[in-house]
Amino acid sequence: MRYLLNILLLVLFGPAWSGPVLALGGMTELNYMDQEASGGGYVTRYLVTDRYLRLDFGRDRDDFVLFDRKEKRVYSVTHDRQEILVFEPGVVQVKPPKKWEIKEDILENKGSRIRWDLVVNGTVCTRIAASQRFLPDVAKALLEFQELMAATQSNTYLATPVDQRDDCDLARLILAPQYWFKYGMPFDEVRVSGFSRRLLSYESDVAVRPKAFELPENYHVIRLNDLQGKAK
Repeated sequence: MRYLLNILLLVLFGPAWSGPVLALGGMTELNYMDQEASGGGYVTRYLVTDRYLRLDFGRDRDDFVLFDRKEKRVYSVTHDRQEILVFEPGVVQVKPPKKWEIKEDILENKGSRIRWDLVVNGTVCTRIAASQRFLPDVAKALLEFQELMAATQSNTYLATPVDQRDDCDLARLILAPQYWFKYGMPFDEVRVSGFSRRLLSYESDVAVRPKAFELPENYHVIRLNDLQGKAK
């Protein structure tokens, strides 16, 4: 998650922008402890409503990513630069390689709780513990977000040297993100890369804090599609 946020925030650079209108309804808040193989742990927070998904590092004042589920746009906000980068739906340019096989290895099945390995081209990419009864609406929101970002991720993949490309990332970020939510919302995950995630806390029907879903009004805005058009 920190990797995704950093990628979004690194490329930020525009007129004033008015924040989207907040939909009514309750909010779900989840906090995970994420840890990269070569670094310390950090909190990743998700705030989810019927209309929005917000990703940040645990505080409302943090830089954040906001996914408007209705308008199908993602906004990456960097406060110190006063900038917003906009991601919109696009076409995934990557095709599955000639060798492309995804398998599931169920390790534990206790009612609604399942622990399983996802195997891509013979590599165990990740081990996930999940439950289909655990916050299915949140799982749906996260999958929608991953699917929208797949086009951007595919451009990054194509720009990556062939010897540095990874089938696990290709599946998770571009070609098959739905597998990560097939058995419900994950509450524990360990990837072959060394990344790990575990659920710290969650709360449903939290009172919505409208300001957490508002985009700053006077920040510079740039659309990634415009950047990519200029680069061609």
